[in-house]
Amino acid sequence: MNTVAEPQDESVPPGAATPAPAAEVFTLPAPAELADAETAERTFAPALTVPPGTAVVLDLSAVTFLTVEAVVPLLELVERCAADGRVLRIVASPTVRRKLLFLGLDAVVPSQPPD
Repeated sequence: MNTVAEPQDESVPPGAATPAPAAEVFTLPAPAELADAETAERTFAPALTVPPGTAVVLDLSAVTFLTVEAVVPLLELVERCAADGRVLRIVASPTVRRKLLFLGLDAVVPSQPPD
């Protein structure tokens, strides 16, 4: 006797809530300084390895110093995440939020204050 099993339909039934995608959280330890582009690039590099469709949370709530040079890799991270289909959420310290506002980038870099 030969039996062929039908593949299970694992799709979400109509009307059911779709599961939220997993999130990868990257937290800078306190106190954190982003003083140059090289440090910022090294800090943000792991976020670029997250699979497309996965949310990325970049916790910069411990950042006490942020230079203009370090903002450039942050902008590149925002652009790459958008291009690769990653949802990026940045939890930013008052220092980071002030710098982004001062540079006119608060609308470009999506950030929120820590809880």
